[in-house]
Amino acid sequence: MRAHLQTLVQDQQSDMIHHRINALTRLYLTGDSAQEALKVSQVRSQYLFNWARLRHIEWVGIAVTVRTPSIQIVSPTMVRFYAVERERYTYRYQGRKKSPVVFGIASRHYLSIMEDHGQWKFQSDDFTNPVLPDDMAGQRTPLQTGGHPPQGPWSQGRMDAVRYANTFCGNAPGCGNDGRYNRDYQNYNGNGGDCTNFISQVLHAGGWRMTPVWNYDHTADEGSAAWTNASALAQFLSDSGRATLYAHGSYATVTRPTAKSPEGAIESLRPGDLISYQEHGRIVHSAVVVGYDPKGVPLTIAHTNDRYHVPWDFGWSDRTVFYLWHIHYPGEVKSEERTR
Repeated sequence: MRAHLQTLVQDQQSDMIHHRINALTRLYLTGDSAQEALKVSQVRSQYLFNWARLRHIEWVGIAVTVRTPSIQIVSPTMVRFYAVERERYTYRYQGRKKSPVVFGIASRHYLSIMEDHGQWKFQSDDFTNPVLPDDMAGQRTPLQTGGHPPQGPWSQGRMDAVRYANTFCGNAPGCGNDGRYNRDYQNYNGNGGDCTNFISQVLHAGGWRMTPVWNYDHTADEGSAAWTNASALAQFLSDSGRATLYAHGSYATVTRPTAKSPEGAIESLRPGDLISYQEHGRIVHSAVVVGYDPKGVPLTIAHTNDRYHVPWDFGWSDRTVFYLWHIHYPGEVKSEERTR
């Protein structure tokens, strides 16, 4: 049964990344649940196509592996799964065919497949869809494709924070620790999301000491609001003096060249710095910068969904407000001017 699911998911993801929207229909049954899942796949395919076009990249391909923590065989022709889809994306910039870029994403699905005239097809697929039909950060903005980000050497705290992020980022292809979170902390997936709990762990690994406001109680296995909630963490970053809000605003705002940031504020971020993402007036997500792609585009790591070296704007829209935080790790001078 796992083999049928693996083949079906690989075909689905390949059709999506190569924009074969019509071909996707062969993978779904005709019922309402299946057709709703088909629409989601078609939206994702359109997003991938638009994102690549706007950034002058070409998708090379995608490789998917599926973990199945739960399998329910309903009948010989119907199976339900709780599955973790681990997607390894490869792209390259136009004119740079020898410099492919790889990033990983893992998403959690509750799905069912059925055999239909000898072919296994999706009957349903329930998961958090990261994009909507009109989602595209920068779609109404003059193209900004990277630049010349700050160069090291980095402080020990930054290196430790990035090392932790690379190790415990979860199921996304590329992550360490055999795709597992750090079991010393609660996993908040299914309980509001684990993104900020993970980012707090990254900061702690980078040398930040806990405070009465920002802390994790290992005895109770519970983090404070500032430890686990994206909005509360952003408030703590501002109030504590442990971070400086370098810039915030739409994609157009944080990528626009200014006297302070000739290549846009986004290019000021160093490995170990953070991005907060606000939608509908509320900060809903946190990610850590860990490096840059060949054009200088910042790459991030996050939880929920698990992400490994994903471009900072992937999956976000023109409605998103981005908060760019310069993090002050132990031993760094808070007031230092960020230079290239």
